[in-house]
Formats: sequence, structure tokens, C-alpha cells
Amino acid sequence: MNAPDPNAFSLDINDPEDAELIQYFLTELPDRVDTILAAFTNDDFRELERIAHQLKGAAPGFGFPSIGTEAAKLEQQLKLTSDPSESVETLRSQVDQLVSLCNSYINPS
Repeated sequence: MNAPDPNAFSLDINDPEDAELIQYFLTELPDRVDTILAAFTNDDFRELERIAHQLKGAAPGFGFPSIGTEAAKLEQQLKLTSDPSESVETLRSQVDQLVSLCNSYINPS
């Protein structure tokens, strides 16, 4: 099972209040994944950039720096592309990587 990196954030996974915050992040993650997929499917690149920006900022603070890193890559690609619909394959790859990573925490094997 993927777990938050205890060295990556100021929360203490052994503290019940902090553990509750981490659990809240994980509980909200499926909705964020759904939003990412819907935005990509609907060519809503502004919404896709918004959710990537949110994850970039929030995920590391909850102990999920790898999610923050992947979200930052997606956000950067969206910002650098004048017409995101022209680089849909690159975006698809980045969306797939981010979603796959998020799903590894949602549905650990």
C-alpha cells in the first residue's frame, strides 16, 4: 500500500488529528480524479489547470509529494501551451500519469 511520506510534511501520521487530515485528503482524492478526467474529456483546460494547481499545492503538505510533482508537471504543460488542444497527446500522458498515481493511493494493491 502506498502511504504518505512522513518526511515530506509537518503532519505527524501518529497524531490522531493529523491522521484525520491525511485521511480527509485521501477521501477527497477520488473526486479530484473524477474532476481531472472530466475536464480532460471535455477539453476544459482551464478547469484541468485549476485542479492541477490545487493538487500541486495541497498534496505535499499532506505527505504526498509525488502527487504534487505530477500535478505541477501537468499545470506547467498547460501554462506553456498556447492551444492545449494541439498537444492533447502530451496532456493525455500527463493526465494518465497523475490519475494513475492518485489511484495507487485510492485503490492500493
